[in-house]
Amino acid sequence: MPPPFAKVKIQGLYGLPKNHTHVTTAVLDSVADYFRRHHGRVLGITGAGVSVASGIPDYRGPKGTYRVYGGYTPILHHELVLQHRSRQRYWARSFFGIRPAFLAKPNSIHYALADLEHRGYLNGLVTQNVDGLHVQAGSKNVLELHGTLKNVRCLNCNHTESRADFQKRLEELNPKWVTYFQQMAQSGEEPARRPDGDVELPPTLKYDDFEYPTCDQCHLGHYMPTVVFFGGNVADHVRSRSFEMVDGADALFVCGTSLATFSAYRLVKHAREQGKDIMIVNLGETRGDKDATVKLEASAEEVVPPVAASLDVSA
Repeated sequence: MPPPFAKVKIQGLYGLPKNHTHVTTAVLDSVADYFRRHHGRVLGITGAGVSVASGIPDYRGPKGTYRVYGGYTPILHHELVLQHRSRQRYWARSFFGIRPAFLAKPNSIHYALADLEHRGYLNGLVTQNVDGLHVQAGSKNVLELHGTLKNVRCLNCNHTESRADFQKRLEELNPKWVTYFQQMAQSGEEPARRPDGDVELPPTLKYDDFEYPTCDQCHLGHYMPTVVFFGGNVADHVRSRSFEMVDGADALFVCGTSLATFSAYRLVKHAREQGKDIMIVNLGETRGDKDATVKLEASAEEVVPPVAASLDVSA
């Protein structure tokens, strides 16, 4: 078993864009026609690129954490489950990082996708994001493939509580860290943010005295965020639902993701095997490029909001 904070090889750093699609009116019209042609039968698949405009860093984009900070080490599932030191490190960093995650608001992409669902163009969304912003923007049929940061769950009895309430308990147990956070805020310092509520704290800061609570129901288990960590698995019922959503669609609209994680890519692969249309909008190479019917080398922000607006006008 790897030691605490083991370095892991990051898979799926696909190529950066070589030729940026010039997003003309004709290009936007072609995307709008795609939604018209498959009206009510389009399934959206989204990733971290959709939330960058909300101030949440991505992993693999042009300015993603894995590209800019090559030494970044994500927490692994088995570390969080088995290792006290790893839990101290995770909760100490999340103690700071969850605050801006709580404050993040949906951006124009989230609202545009919700609008497309409300007006019958999209029949649902499968998102790899754990920020809850699609739901906050008003999307209804959303499957959070990798879970949500909004809650924590006991590893022993499965008792669940909100991450906001858990944060209050962390503050009660760690008054020194609360003071440190306040001093950092007053000085204007801000730790470098990482995806999924993580931050980079100074290397001189030790986690040895950071305390975290056990479950207040069974008093035995440790809490874990209700997200899929690296090395963890998507729950069987979530996996089954994701395939059902693909089966119920005639076409996929994939945006803001390199599809590096297999849990997302296999949905594209499944759709291709069924002969369905697949449109990918992403700034940079994706794992699913070879499966796409259409690939636009552009950001979701350039395409999704204006397309939703044009469909609104033409409806």
